[in-house]
Amino acid sequence: MVRKGPVTLMKEDLEKKESQIKELRNDYLRALADWDNYRKRMENEFNEFKKYAKVDFLEKMIPVLDNFDRALAGAELNPDFESFFKGIQIIERQLRDVLKSIGLVEYSGLGEQFDPSLHEAVGVVTTNDHPENTIIEEISKGYKIGDRVIKPAKVLVSKPDEKGGQENVQDNRD
Repeated sequence: MVRKGPVTLMKEDLEKKESQIKELRNDYLRALADWDNYRKRMENEFNEFKKYAKVDFLEKMIPVLDNFDRALAGAELNPDFESFFKGIQIIERQLRDVLKSIGLVEYSGLGEQFDPSLHEAVGVVTTNDHPENTIIEEISKGYKIGDRVIKPAKVLVSKPDEKGGQENVQDNRD
């Protein structure tokens, strides 16, 4: 067995300490990076939470918009209600502006291909006038906030007529 002198022992001790310092420095940098990633993740989650916190409110407001659409469509047919009709139009415009200001986006799909993530097919129309799965009528509009669909657009979708007969509507609405 070879005996080590004090200088050799001190060198080995110094090398161990330098190795420990290097290890601790790497641990520190890793912890710092983990903390930074955590902070960024929490910031993103908070922003997502803020963005979608409005969803409950919007889900309650959409039926009001749908009823305005129905009332306006019916009032157009009766000219005796012209002032009533104009009043409802003003209210409807104000309501849409409020909902738009908090991020609600109205969308349609008329003439586009059916997309189950954006549309709800409530009926099928057998026709050769449109490509298969084309939205040919919108029953009610769709609404979303950001990338999240709050209410899918209710639509009628085309299906090819394999018998060559007349247009046929199969309505699945409740």
